[in-house]
Amino acid sequence: MRLSAEIISQSEQRTNPLGEREILIRGLSIPSIEHLAVTRDLFDAIDLTDNLITKITNFPKLNRLSSLSFAGNVVDSVDGMNLKKNVPNLKNLNLVGNKIQGLHVISSIGGGCPNLETLALVGNPVTKRQHYRLYTINKIPSLKVLDFMKIKDAERAKAQRLAMSSAGAALEGDVQVEAREAAATTNANKSDVKTFTPGEGQSAKESFVVNFTKEQKIEIKNMIANANSPAEIERIEQCVKRGEFPSVAS
Repeated sequence: MRLSAEIISQSEQRTNPLGEREILIRGLSIPSIEHLAVTRDLFDAIDLTDNLITKITNFPKLNRLSSLSFAGNVVDSVDGMNLKKNVPNLKNLNLVGNKIQGLHVISSIGGGCPNLETLALVGNPVTKRQHYRLYTINKIPSLKVLDFMKIKDAERAKAQRLAMSSAGAALEGDVQVEAREAAATTNANKSDVKTFTPGEGQSAKESFVVNFTKEQKIEIKNMIANANSPAEIERIEQCVKRGEFPSVAS
């Protein structure tokens, strides 16, 4: 099931036990993140537990968002650049029971989440890697709690010593190799499935940039700003993705 604007608008909203304003989008077999702009940055927390999401990416600008849960998905990669740009205040990230294997994903999380305080990776293959905990503590210096265990000063010191040692240098080299191999695999997969449709971009954003004049872009932005419902926003986005200028809803 795709994460549509309608599903988001119908999802449960609550004040959670931590006092955060939260939206629950759980157990819907959602394969990817999309249309979260319709939340209008009204939430501190988004719970996407028990879906089928493989990659954490495609977040719109959500300055208020500080907590994310992807527990029980199949996440194996994280777009750190997307998180750093669009979710700059993320403090809590729950990735329990996913498919993360490489330490390069830890590095990506560290680069993309400079304010992260709590991270949970229990149940991911990466937690069985040698030096996993020390590597993570060093790569994400803002962390206070890792896998539900408070990080102690002695651990931080040990993590720094590892990073400065020859063993740490060798480990970092292996991680960089992992990152390059993962990037090559991703690019190869994109090449295998990519097809060309005249007038249609890979995404609404790409199509918006490529297929419309300056005046049309202004009109489209105004349509979205004045939309009366999430469904209307989704209709506009789908038209843009196809390279079609959206008609004015009657």
